[in-house]
Amino acid sequence: MSRAPTPAPRWKIWGLVAVAFTLQMAVWAVGRALGPEHRTLVLWIQMVLVWAVIVTLAAIATNRIDWLMRMLTRHETAHLATLDLVGQLEIQNGLLKSLARSNDIGRAFQSLARHIAKVVECNRIGLALVKEDGQTLQTFTARVTEEERRHRPRPDLEFTIDRTLIGSVVSSRKPLLTHDLGKLAADFLDANVLHGAGFRSALFMPLIAKNRALGTLNLVSRTGGAFVVEHIDAIGPIAEILAVGILAQQLQVSLGKYRTMETMAELTLSISSDINGAVQAIIGQCDVLEREQSDPALQRDLALVIRQAQRISDLLEKMRHTTQDRLREVAATVHDAGIPSSPHGRHARSNPPATSPPTSSRK
Repeated sequence: MSRAPTPAPRWKIWGLVAVAFTLQMAVWAVGRALGPEHRTLVLWIQMVLVWAVIVTLAAIATNRIDWLMRMLTRHETAHLATLDLVGQLEIQNGLLKSLARSNDIGRAFQSLARHIAKVVECNRIGLALVKEDGQTLQTFTARVTEEERRHRPRPDLEFTIDRTLIGSVVSSRKPLLTHDLGKLAADFLDANVLHGAGFRSALFMPLIAKNRALGTLNLVSRTGGAFVVEHIDAIGPIAEILAVGILAQQLQVSLGKYRTMETMAELTLSISSDINGAVQAIIGQCDVLEREQSDPALQRDLALVIRQAQRISDLLEKMRHTTQDRLREVAATVHDAGIPSSPHGRHARSNPPATSPPTSSRK
């Protein structure tokens, strides 16, 4: 930006007035010395001096006014830019607060819709999230206007990644801008649904966090060509914050599942160890009785008890191995996601502590 020229200082203006006054007095003195016959010439000279001063002062005043206008324009532009930045920060702060207050993604997204609509004008805002199978997208819809807003949001439709616009955005990880959904309705299922609901144009933004495509943020309008390329830049920071918030919520849910699984696994292993100890005691007592008794019928009954007790012991052994394998799988998933297993570390251990199963005394 070019720097505006500095206006003439005040001493130059008053210096010009003083010089003009001195010249006028000098001309008046010369006119008196020359006599009345030169009075007209003196008046003309004085008039020329006066107009020269007036024109010069007008030029200085014009320069001053132009400088003030440039300064005001510059300050106004900076002020508007600051207001725009403050507005963006307020919206982003609102996004973070809404995400932090609720672990329910649908409810949090419902409260975010009004903040997003302040950045880009639209009629409806959608959210599509990739489910755990990696092939299905769960969609949520938020009404922008107050009278249409849902106080108890619920998931809407589910789409597959194939043959959908949101699926193509997730796969490519690039924004998609369409001015006419009707032209795409025959080839893409979600475009057909939106066009059937009366929407004409749409903007799809990918939600990416930690190099993971989590879904899309979708803005739709009932007006054709309602979105332009500039809207992608405007909505980009909001999509980044939303992606980080959604990832944090998903990791929090995964961490909760891991801790629940860990607790249940430890409880299962502890109970199975106690049951196995009691079963081994039963097997040992039955062995003693079987050796001491000579009655064939009683020996058959004792052998049946021993076989059933051994079967219970084998089932407990299988249950312990299954629980430990499942716990290792969950721990590996948490580790790969980068979820801290405790406040003191960032990475969960691949093999969480588990009670070692006691060896059976009889096979």
